[in-house]
Amino acid sequence: MGPSPPIPPSFIAKKNDILASLSVPDDAYTDLSPKGTVDEALKPLIDRINALEGMVTTSSCSGRVSVFLEGSKGGNRKGKNDDLETGTCENAAGQAAVPGGKGMGGRWLFVSHEPVHFDKEGSYLATRLSMSYQPELYDYQKDMDINQVRLARFQFEPMILHVMTASLHHAQPILAAAINAGFRESGIQSLKNLDDANAFPMVAIRSSGLALESIVGSMRDCMEIIGSLSEDSGGYSNDEEVHSLVREDYLDLLIKLANERFKTNAERMRRFEEDLFRREGSGLGSPWEDGKDRQERKRAEGLKQQEKVRRKNADGERGVKPGVCLHSSP
Repeated sequence: MGPSPPIPPSFIAKKNDILASLSVPDDAYTDLSPKGTVDEALKPLIDRINALEGMVTTSSCSGRVSVFLEGSKGGNRKGKNDDLETGTCENAAGQAAVPGGKGMGGRWLFVSHEPVHFDKEGSYLATRLSMSYQPELYDYQKDMDINQVRLARFQFEPMILHVMTASLHHAQPILAAAINAGFRESGIQSLKNLDDANAFPMVAIRSSGLALESIVGSMRDCMEIIGSLSEDSGGYSNDEEVHSLVREDYLDLLIKLANERFKTNAERMRRFEEDLFRREGSGLGSPWEDGKDRQERKRAEGLKQQEKVRRKNADGERGVKPGVCLHSSP
């Protein structure tokens, strides 16, 4: 790769604003993510990236397990957030998480950015995930109209990191490191705005392969149903209570799967950081290479290794010991 292009003053100004917001003391910092702060597991990586010229992190999530209750469907009435995805864990400057998720009034029942380990003794897993556990309601729930319930989803989401860069030259090594580390769905955004002097390439580091989602609970949509059910109908006595739809052993399985994916996610994060800063003292690690260049490099390395093996075998056939000179001293 050639020398880096000059960094536009407008990029420097944007980066300084973002770094200023991140420099606020932890007890005073807040953002629009459900957690409201930058994840501890990502802080060292974010600091390293932000110390480099031509790039700055804009939003992040180290990975999380959550239970999210969707918002009210409101029948055929369309809320202003109906077309939005459920809230994303994206910390920092200027990028808002969707507060309500799909529909109106969606909320987080449980969020953890670390593996989940509950004490074996105590309440039901459903209760610890902010749902009620009432197996006697299973038969009743099977007959409920899907348009009259709000669903709760158990989710595991791997790391997501957005890095704004001063140019495509600065973006390419980050994208290569992300893909090599296993974040296969990573890409460069904002390319259609390159003619805008204030728009810069955004590298989105992400992977959907580790994601996990399962419906685990439901709650009556009170915008569709007025009043309470009678005691004879099964007993929803609290319209605001989210009821577990699955048994405890299934919730236990989901938690174990999520914890294993936390491990894989952490390993990919480690590989990404190592790849990005591979060359000691270099801000961008090894130079970025496209598929053709990498193929040629691997081919040359393979031919070199084959020649080395051939010479070693030839020396062995002639009875030459390694390190012994074939030529006699004069």
